[in-house]
Amino acid sequence: MIPVAAAPSSTHAIHRLGDHLVNFYLVDTGAALVLVDAGLPTHWDGLMGALRRLGRPVTDIAAVMITHGHPDHVGLAERVRSASGADVWVHESDAPILAEPRWLKTAWQPERSLLGYAIRRPSGLRAPLHLARRGALRTPAVRELRTFSADQQLDVPGHPLAVHTPSHTHGSTSYLFPDNSIAFTGDALVTHDAVAGRVGPCVICRAFTQDSRAALASLDKIAEHEIATVLPGHGEPWTHGLAEAARQAVASGIR
Repeated sequence: MIPVAAAPSSTHAIHRLGDHLVNFYLVDTGAALVLVDAGLPTHWDGLMGALRRLGRPVTDIAAVMITHGHPDHVGLAERVRSASGADVWVHESDAPILAEPRWLKTAWQPERSLLGYAIRRPSGLRAPLHLARRGALRTPAVRELRTFSADQQLDVPGHPLAVHTPSHTHGSTSYLFPDNSIAFTGDALVTHDAVAGRVGPCVICRAFTQDSRAALASLDKIAEHEIATVLPGHGEPWTHGLAEAARQAVASGIR
């Protein structure tokens, strides 16, 4: 568990969980906890350890907000829901993936094959192999979901704003906490693309992006929000503003 340095005005304590390739976050709003994304199945012990250090039971988790349906963001969602009674939120376009995560390819297709990237940069295969070893292929279905279809403030502690940012998946969503100047961008905007070998604000390569044209449009959309800190699904926090992160990601293009 790594405390995240959020904006100075932030009233929420944020803890970064996961491992060297995968981030998910525990947001302490005071009265309740909110999980943003749910890592991989083998991250359970890390989550339980974080809760013990905070002196909080798992039942204090009131909501799990999923940025998109890929298994490295959904791994613990059902287990947390079952243990705590938390609401699991996801955009309606990705709800079918959470209902049948082992049949991902029926609802999601990338623009390009991973093979071409593996030929050019074999070390990039370490990332998908890491996910497989961590249980990505064994991600359980989420039995109960709450969905939304448009940008809206969710009935979740901390009053996050769900902003639909399709690209990585059709239901990809960024969650903004405007009062705390924090944006959780999932994989719509990351600071590390392990397959392509890029560090810094970027869009994940086409081997894991469903619609690159929508990806760039989504970056323009979230750049309109004045947010200081960006917490991505992969890579280090970005503290120079959401608009600047989006600008750099657009400038670097999609590989």
